[in-house]
Amino acid sequence: MFWLVQDKIKLLIFILLISCNKEVDDLGFRVYTIPAGEHSSGSFINHPVNSRIKFDFMLDESAVYQTEIPENQYDVNKIYGMSDFGLRHQKYSIRLGWRYLNEQLELCWLRHEEGRHTSATIKTIEPNEIYNVVIDIKTFYYIVIVDNDTTLVRRRPEGNWGLIRRYYLYPYFGGNEYAPHDIKIKIKE
Repeated sequence: MFWLVQDKIKLLIFILLISCNKEVDDLGFRVYTIPAGEHSSGSFINHPVNSRIKFDFMLDESAVYQTEIPENQYDVNKIYGMSDFGLRHQKYSIRLGWRYLNEQLELCWLRHEEGRHTSATIKTIEPNEIYNVVIDIKTFYYIVIVDNDTTLVRRRPEGNWGLIRRYYLYPYFGGNEYAPHDIKIKIKE
């Protein structure tokens, strides 16, 4: 009986892994697709080995969009990041994101702290360009480096010191609106 349950769990994990909507292109980028009418590119379970992630990413023309509700155009869509303090990402996390405003793609940071999110623009970017990123968690700051330009984002360590379990946060569209069309995001660690 134990073996039967274990085999079912292995089969379920295998099905989840092959059903994720991601592929690898010729340059080694994982292509994450957020389907039209969805928020997420899939469910992925990975944990960073430390408090720093280094990756390249590229957005294409599919990152250009128009929201149904004009105020939602200011929402920051998520590219990549990680949770913090061993808690759910809606409580504490840091991510890189984008939005399309005034006919420009804006690259932003997005932080959840005590369940509230804040964000700010880092720079404007171009579609089909590769950008190099480092997100490094230090005691009192998140350090976000994009092509050697550094942005410091305040971090308030609520007394949670030592080894902290984190998990990666993958591409996600919107706040309360869904992707208006398929959106492709390429990421390479």
